[in-house]
Amino acid sequence: MSKRKILFFDIDETLLSHKTFTIPESTKNALKKAKENGHLIFINTGRTKSLIGDDIKELGFDGYVCGCGTYIEVDNKVLYNNSVDQEKYNYILNALKKYKLNAVLEGEEAIYVDEILEDDLLLSNLKKQDYPIKPYDLENMKFSKMFIRYNDNKYIDDFCEDIKEIFDYIDYGSGTRELVPIGHSKGSGIDFLVDYFDIDMEDTFAFGDSNNDIPMLECVKNSVVMGNGNPDLFEKATFVTKNIDEDGIEHAMKYFNIIR
Repeated sequence: MSKRKILFFDIDETLLSHKTFTIPESTKNALKKAKENGHLIFINTGRTKSLIGDDIKELGFDGYVCGCGTYIEVDNKVLYNNSVDQEKYNYILNALKKYKLNAVLEGEEAIYVDEILEDDLLLSNLKKQDYPIKPYDLENMKFSKMFIRYNDNKYIDDFCEDIKEIFDYIDYGSGTRELVPIGHSKGSGIDFLVDYFDIDMEDTFAFGDSNNDIPMLECVKNSVVMGNGNPDLFEKATFVTKNIDEDGIEHAMKYFNIIR
């Protein structure tokens, strides 16, 4: 058998189609075959652990890199978990209020929202997906990152400047930003696990589609971008595979001889 490889997968529009809201059967079969061939398979997502659905958990991953590297789990054992220090909560919430911004605070056990904004479009979409949602709570909440939909708010750059000692951000365009603790990314999670398992860089693979996958794609030897992904990422890829709904994951794994 070939040397053991380690494979990292984004979720949205990489494993989970936003067209069908399902995981293609070819993807499920490819992941199963990769494990049977002795390779390690990991989720590497911007989602925190509380936002990982059963459809993903049922695929038999060896572990998870969640929240852009803020949480790392292997075989149901938490190896790393970085949450925002509680003394910084007030500063962050006051800054959000100051700049009239609404943020979803994402944690390992739940996501936290401003109760006043019950009619917010983002909040209603999260509720439809049955995610664990709680109101802001200075005493009991625990979060590691934030997501902001700011639309035409002109203060977003001022807010990001105000908290730059705590968070960096990923700009998705269309009035959305993801804020992640300084020093953390999908790439930092990969570095941790490659060292933990002592894997040769030649045997590292990442599969993604969007801007927050860039650190992941850049820190592996073999980077795969989905055909339905952001075209700006194609030049960063070792291989651009087919669309998610055209058996893109299976196609890429066969290209690299991970499966047959």
